[in-house]
Amino acid sequence: MGIPTFHVVNAIQPVADFAAASFDSDIINCQGGGVLFILYSGAVSGAAVNTVTVEASDDVSATSTTAVPFIYRQCVATDIWSDWTAATVAGFSATNTVAGSMWQVYVDSAELGEEGYKYVRLSGDETGNFTILGGVIAIVIDGRYEPRNTTLLT
Repeated sequence: MGIPTFHVVNAIQPVADFAAASFDSDIINCQGGGVLFILYSGAVSGAAVNTVTVEASDDVSATSTTAVPFIYRQCVATDIWSDWTAATVAGFSATNTVAGSMWQVYVDSAELGEEGYKYVRLSGDETGNFTILGGVIAIVIDGRYEPRNTTLLT
């Protein structure tokens, strides 16, 4: 059995009020297949809404960025996901009314390459002042580096 080629990054550490007006994940090197972001939340006060976008960047400092299209889906029950939906550069509205909400956001590296970029981040703007305990995990798919063996026996 081979090890799948993916790399997990804690893009926004879980924290109370992680969206506080706006948020940007860490900037991820997307030289490979693409990046899957998982936006998740715990406790929510009120009906929080965030406009979620994906930004391509020219470097790890976000010196120059541009919004890119992507696909996303929402977990609508414990392990039941909606269909994938195409989002434009304007993003989508993530309405968060219950604890345990999750969204998957996938950007293909080809979208970044078309813009001449190789880095990406997940961004959001809070449209109401609500406290959300949450964070973001990024999973680089088919990255440019192969995972190292964890033992010398393999």
